Amino acid sequence: MMDALHDPSITLPSDEPALLNNWQALEKLEQERNQLTTNCYIAAGLTAGLALTTPVLMAMAFPVFRGMLPRLQKTSQICTNMGLLLKAFESQGVIITPDLKVPDNGALDLFVRFPNSPKANFAIGLRSNGHSSVFYNKEKENLYRRRQSGGLKPWQVDLFRRIGLQEFWLRKNRQALFGQSSKDRNRAVVKVLVLTGETKLGKHPEQMYAIIGDQKVLLVQKRVAVYILEERQQIPFVKAWLAQHAQPQ
Repeated sequence: MMDALHDPSITLPSDEPALLNNWQALEKLEQERNQLTTNCYIAAGLTAGLALTTPVLMAMAFPVFRGMLPRLQKTSQICTNMGLLLKAFESQGVIITPDLKVPDNGALDLFVRFPNSPKANFAIGLRSNGHSSVFYNKEKENLYRRRQSGGLKPWQVDLFRRIGLQEFWLRKNRQALFGQSSKDRNRAVVKVLVLTGETKLGKHPEQMYAIIGDQKVLLVQKRVAVYILEERQQIPFVKAWLAQHAQPQ
């Protein structure tokens, strides 16, 4: 089935920029990741050399090196997870658009749309906080992280509010993401927070989990409903969701 983002016969609104998706978008992100990796190696070597010869210049160069690391980590997260999703669901016609910038609210890491039955939209945020466990405190309505060497610390950004605002802005300003029909554009978005790398999900009370097919996942309802799961659960969760909703739409 031809989609609006691919079909040249469909003219998108003039204020909506062309969006790359699937393998084309992944290739561009991989190129950025590779360039960032090279730049970080160069900057690290330069910083180490200046530390021995010109400490003042080293102090100026180090923030540049450190500033590249978060973007390198983010592009690596997106590339890894997007590649896995494409391999798992390409045969089902999935359309994945990564790294969608939202003014004042960062970027949505992955917007995943299944245009064929069962139709579904997923907004996926990828987060990592080193070797730590993540917990949701229902009374304080906030996420907390615990490292092996310390106590609980609150997650500084309200990720639930952010993903809700991201969806709101994208619906208003990037309508083509959701499809062409009014029904497609009004279809609900499943919001998912995926913990990547060494960041794991701590144990929570049983009543906080939802059962989706054969998957047991944490469901937090704060302004918006957000599923929180570990990286290894992402593909099984999406498969279970699609299987559970496999009916004519």
